[in-house]
Amino acid sequence: MAVIGYMRVSTHYQKFDSQQQALKDYGVDIIFKEYESGRKCFRNELNKALTTLESGDTFVIFKLDRLARGTKQLLGLLEEFDRRNIHFVSIENNIDTSTPMGRFFFTIMGAFAEMEAELIRERVLAGLSAAKKNGVILGRPPLVNQVNEALELYHNTTMSTEDISKRCGIATSTIYHHLRKAGVYRTKKNADLSASDKVLVRSGENK
Repeated sequence: MAVIGYMRVSTHYQKFDSQQQALKDYGVDIIFKEYESGRKCFRNELNKALTTLESGDTFVIFKLDRLARGTKQLLGLLEEFDRRNIHFVSIENNIDTSTPMGRFFFTIMGAFAEMEAELIRERVLAGLSAAKKNGVILGRPPLVNQVNEALELYHNTTMSTEDISKRCGIATSTIYHHLRKAGVYRTKKNADLSASDKVLVRSGENK
């Protein structure tokens, strides 16, 4: 079972000295070095290290901030390690998921991430409520221009509803919905008539 080490600095001007010494003292077999921001989810060397890991291996870092900058990102990696049966060690933070205290830390991290997500949700809902009280119209803006263009093409050209839909960027169901609201229908027989011969059948006229 291998012990894989990972260390990271943000720029080429920074040194790996303290990280590298700590990883060597721990007894890692392989060390992956990365010059990259910790805020990036995808990092080449980290990806190589994760790909190298197999069930039963141990992944070692110097400090938590060398692996991730955010709770969500860190928890995602810890969940991956747990799923793949990989032990995780952070030397400076005294974390080792092969121990009861390490597994307890994993549980606490999950609780914090869940609380963070719930707080974000509450802030979003509060913001939407305040905006609604202030008269802000929520949701997608109405497709007034597209609908008007579609109806004009429908009445004045021989284009099919499908072609009108593609040209105006709205669904055919939306076009039919607004036609029905106006009480206008096109029969199958009349669908292919020229613009001058097009027959518009208004609801109630042919009853």
